[in-house]
Order: sequence, then structure tokens, then C-alpha cells
Amino acid sequence: MDQKPSLNLSVWDADREKEFMKISEDLGISDPVPARIIGEQGQEFRLELESIKEEGTGMLTGALRFNADSSLDLPVAGDWVLTTKLSGEEYLIHKVLPRRSLLVRKTKGETLKPDPICANMDRIFLLHGLDGDFQPRRLERTLIQIWESKATPVVVLTKKDLYSDREEELKEKIDIVRKSCPGVEVFSISNHKQEGLEELEMFWKDGSTSAFIGSSGVGKSSLLNLLIGERIRSVNEVRESDSKGRHTTTNRWMFRLDSGAWILDTPGMREIQLWSDGSGLEETFPEIFEAASNCRFQDCSHISEPDCGVKLAIDLGKISEERFKSYLKLKRELERTANLSAPNSLEFREQKAKWKSIHKEQKRMQQQRDRERYR
Repeated sequence: MDQKPSLNLSVWDADREKEFMKISEDLGISDPVPARIIGEQGQEFRLELESIKEEGTGMLTGALRFNADSSLDLPVAGDWVLTTKLSGEEYLIHKVLPRRSLLVRKTKGETLKPDPICANMDRIFLLHGLDGDFQPRRLERTLIQIWESKATPVVVLTKKDLYSDREEELKEKIDIVRKSCPGVEVFSISNHKQEGLEELEMFWKDGSTSAFIGSSGVGKSSLLNLLIGERIRSVNEVRESDSKGRHTTTNRWMFRLDSGAWILDTPGMREIQLWSDGSGLEETFPEIFEAASNCRFQDCSHISEPDCGVKLAIDLGKISEERFKSYLKLKRELERTANLSAPNSLEFREQKAKWKSIHKEQKRMQQQRDRERYR
């Protein structure tokens, strides 16, 4: 897969300035202030003011709060927003600027609603423990959402120190993950022994914005503490018996490294509920889609049809049975969610349509920026 890193998703540039001025004019705001959401806690937001590089506190206007069709219309960490100054360091947030990347999941439970996690991230680091909670299939589920977000995924396997005397077993596990995450860079580290961190240094040198996501106790806050150089996050010990920990991070906050790069720390997410238009399946399982191009029938289910390219690839060992089963499971889940929404929930269909529209607009904007860059 030829995946080019998109490192202009987070910056304030001429395009964002143009969008900001147009929205200001449309809203009739005479003294607009551009700002970025660098922290969120309930209905209160921490801002960095773009023009003066200072921080402030933001609150939503009544119009933004009450006219929002869903949480997709409200700010999340990483968003650029249009604000006006109230007093001191307090600002009113009037509008969210168009996003270049957006990571979304479905809300927990049976409710069919979106839950935005972060916006305008260049990269999303998916941290996964090499301890008793090691589950490569879970990575595939999360990668569907990361690919659709338009950020570049990076997998970081933590707790490699547990294999200090089992090097071959460690290599086997890393190889399993690489096969589960084609097209994605995979690293292994130990926060405890500070091993492997130097391999990640290249990601903090370009002034980009990244997010850390993963299960509770996987080491997100520990890694951030090492990068920042001070203990800004309390770190809870993981229970050795079941490899589970409590949520160290309860809100979403961005931290700036000395290099100028930003990192967003997020609450533990054991599993992302899919909120997907299905496009991330192809990027997560590229070998299956490539093999499917050789099927006799365009609508081949790869189960019982003759001359199936996918079944042939499985027989030849080019696609593992585990990967194919995971693909079918996730595909069925996406189809089941879509079937649950129609014909019962007009609201759900509208929100899915809005997410699909956001996804298309992200792609269009990226293509336009690429054309202008290579002129």
C-alpha cells in the first residue's frame, strides 16, 4: 500500500485562514479570534490562541450548543474554532472550522450515535500491550476507524521488557502484528526500561500533532511522561493478574513537546465501537480486496461461489484464515449496524450521511492541497 503521510492536517495555514475569514463574515463577527482546542472537560475547553500563542478557557455559545444536530457539530480536542473574547482569558466558541481528519466511534451500548474522539491529527498512535491483554484482532477493528479518520496510523507495542529472556517469542508476536496491520509502521518499546523510544523520535521532529489511543494501563500516559520529561500524568499500576488497569486519563488533553510537536492523551478505550461507512475495510485488509479482484462474480461473498480469488489466496497461504475470519466478522458488524438503522432511525441515517459527507470533504480538501503543492 502506498500510503503517503499527511502532515498538513493539523497546521494553521493559508487555507484555514481563508476558511476562518469566510465563516467570520457569514456569522457577522467583527473581532474573531482563531483558537485550537487543546483540552476538553465537560462543557469547558482549554484553548491555545493562534495569534498570541497563549492559552485561554472556552465555552460554547448557546447557538452552537442548541443548533448542533449531533456531537459531530461540537468541538473536540484538536479542533480549530472561531472564538470571540469575553474577559480575561475567557472566550466564546462560535463555530468549529472544517476538519482535515476526524476520529469517530459509535457511542457505547445500543444507542446508534457518533462519539467524536479527536480532530486534525496528523498521526494516531495505537498502543497495544505485549502482556496478557495481547489481542491482534482488536487492532484491526481500530485501524478501520483510524484509516477513515484520514490520519496516519502507527502501532506501538508496549511492555517489551516482559520478553527480555524470550526474544524469539517477542519477534513472533511483532510479526503477527505486522501481518495484521499491513501498510502500518509497527514499533515495540518498554517504558519501564526506556527501550525503543529512540525509534519514535522522528515523529516528534516535524511539529505535527498526534494522538495516543489504546486500552487502560497500556502505557499511554507513561510514554507521554517520558517524552515531556516530567510527571504530568499520574500513572496507575496495572494489576499483574489480569493485565488490566484503571483509567489514568479521564479527559482529553494535548501537550506540547520541546520540539513543537503536540500529543493528545486520551482515556483508555478497550475497544472502539465501529462508526464506519465501510471504506476503512479496504485499507485494513488490502490483501483481501486485492484477491477479490480475481473473483468471477463482482458480488462474491468469498464463501461458496466458484472461482473465488479470495478462497484461492487462502489456499495458497497468501491470506491467513484468522485474517479472513476477522474481515468477515467486521464486515457483518458493519452490515448489521446499517440494517439496524434502516428503516427505524431517520436520525441515525442522517448522522451516517453527515459522517460520510465529512469523510468525502476531507478527501476532496486533501486532493486539492496536493494539487496545489505539486504545481
